[in-house]
Amino acid sequence: MKKEFIELTEFVPDGTNNSNQKYNRKEDMSNNVNVASVVNSDTAQSIIGATKYNPLNTNLKTMEVKTKKVENYYNQIKNNFYLGVKAHYLIARDLFDAKQNLDNEDYGRLIEMCKFSGSTERKYLKIGCDVRLWRLFMSGKLPMKWTNQYLLTELTDEQFEKVESKIDAETTASKIKELAEMKKKQVEKFENMLLSFLTIEIDKSKVNVAKFKSILAQVKKDLSKIPELEIVDDKVDDVEKRISSYLNRQLNKKVKESKSEEIKQKKVA
Repeated sequence: MKKEFIELTEFVPDGTNNSNQKYNRKEDMSNNVNVASVVNSDTAQSIIGATKYNPLNTNLKTMEVKTKKVENYYNQIKNNFYLGVKAHYLIARDLFDAKQNLDNEDYGRLIEMCKFSGSTERKYLKIGCDVRLWRLFMSGKLPMKWTNQYLLTELTDEQFEKVESKIDAETTASKIKELAEMKKKQVEKFENMLLSFLTIEIDKSKVNVAKFKSILAQVKKDLSKIPELEIVDDKVDDVEKRISSYLNRQLNKKVKESKSEEIKQKKVA
């Protein structure tokens, strides 16, 4: 698929198979500003004393949370985290634009200056060249995980249409595959791009759920510093349940043993 671009005030990619499709940047941006101004204005926030999550927000939340509630802290953190996701998409978009406009020598120098590895460069180019992701970016539906963004680039236009109206930023890869009705060969092709090489195990007899969560957070924090790695944590809930179940069984066992010991002592007495 040939990728082309329209020069506007801010770079907007275009390259769908439908050459007659036009992108009304002015209309979309005005809509975004209206939503953001109503939901996120300082006046509105001061009146309601709440921090609302808005996927269309483009400003970092630097104000201290006024009403000290878990939900407000969570929403502010989520807003700022999602801005990081958007930033990575814009990096991908800009890198693809550079690839199209710079000669090989200058482009190579750019990659060297940015210190991008080969796999990081390929990931960014694949995501940045797909105009369909721009629509998700503008509507606040761009997936949180880069692997899910990458997965979307593998969809045909027909499959993408099935997915686009039904996903949000947190839709899982399995749900995307289901909505797109991806064929087995298509799924295998995508999964073969990501190689699993490490399994982390934990002794359930040595931790409780709280300690497990603390260890998990530290592991994810350390591994997230390596951009080529994708952390798949879809088994975390199951592990937490198994740890909890194990601890409950151990507790019940101790209670039974304690009662049995009491009965024996009463009989001896």
